Amino acid sequence: MEVSRGASHVYGIERHTLCLTPVAGDTQRCRFALGTLGITEPSEIHLVDFDSDENSLASIVYKHTCGIRALASTPWDSSQLVVVNNASVDVPVELVRLNNVPEGPISSRDALEQSVESIAALETPSAEPQLPHAVVCHPSLYNKTAAVVSSSSVRVWEFGAPTATQTHTIWASRNSMDDIEAAAWHPTAAAQLSTADGTCVRSWDLRLDPKSQQTMAIEYAHSGKVRALDYNPNLPYVLATGGDDGSVRLWDARSPAAPLMEIANHTHWIYSVAFNPNHDQLLLSAGADGLVNLESTVSASSAQVVAAGLGGLSEVDSDDESDVGSDGSGSDRGEKPTDGLVVQYDDHETSVYAAKWSVADPWVFASLSFDGRLVINTVPREEKYKILL
Repeated sequence: MEVSRGASHVYGIERHTLCLTPVAGDTQRCRFALGTLGITEPSEIHLVDFDSDENSLASIVYKHTCGIRALASTPWDSSQLVVVNNASVDVPVELVRLNNVPEGPISSRDALEQSVESIAALETPSAEPQLPHAVVCHPSLYNKTAAVVSSSSVRVWEFGAPTATQTHTIWASRNSMDDIEAAAWHPTAAAQLSTADGTCVRSWDLRLDPKSQQTMAIEYAHSGKVRALDYNPNLPYVLATGGDDGSVRLWDARSPAAPLMEIANHTHWIYSVAFNPNHDQLLLSAGADGLVNLESTVSASSAQVVAAGLGGLSEVDSDDESDVGSDGSGSDRGEKPTDGLVVQYDDHETSVYAAKWSVADPWVFASLSFDGRLVINTVPREEKYKILL
């Protein structure tokens, strides 16, 4: 059956951009934050709301002191971001607060230019050979930590009031690693994370002695450099990776000799992979070919585990079921999700550096390309009902 994708909603700015994050602490609104590089113009942070009922976008622009290479929303406060600055400045990484963030939807009164307040500096030693290029906050509301990634190290910071304290460091040179590209936190374990360097993916347990912290390694996860990875939030032993070979692979960290699944629907480097936080059979990938792919990976998801253990039975909320109309929109009620490409989105004209799911609505996701184009899309109706029904 052909899938009918909905309308794309485009938020465009005349700025170069690399980084996008869903606002993690807000479960009521589809809200995203993006940062600009500030190459030839002042740097900005844009807070963007998407109203799925009205199919409308609204935003607030915050001025920042220097270009932004990466940012991550903090789960413990929806107004706070950990920001990696793009220039060689005194404070390469900092925890900031967006002032005057509305508790409700963004209105025209909120759209006036706002300011950013620096809360804590994450000072990198002057001996650090490389500036940071990525940051990931732990997804738990109660674990106030972030991992700051540079080519030579991953530094773990713990946030208190009002300071930030470095608690652990993973050194590339001491662990025979290539340049570190990315990191991802284990979704439930407070002290476990995975990293990508060269063609290798490694897992770490920071509770252990530094010499034995590495708990798993996939030496040749891809034939090219691994640039993206993410944990399945419902099956935390499953990892997704994206590489320069244009493929996405799923791995079982308990037995990583071979991938659970390989997906080859990109033609260039992959910069971003992201599991849906609720329905983990849905996986986003985006890359240098300008494409955003929505994949169904049901055979390696928690839905498959539930089906095997409970005979495939699932419950559907009455609100979701009532959306199925009598005009044929529920004709796929008997169909089940299958592995494969659901939709390929070609809304971007340049490399797509990030594709992220909304925290508030599991059917909404956003993607960001280098030319400053933010595109918000929704999971096709047909695929949604295959999952729910």
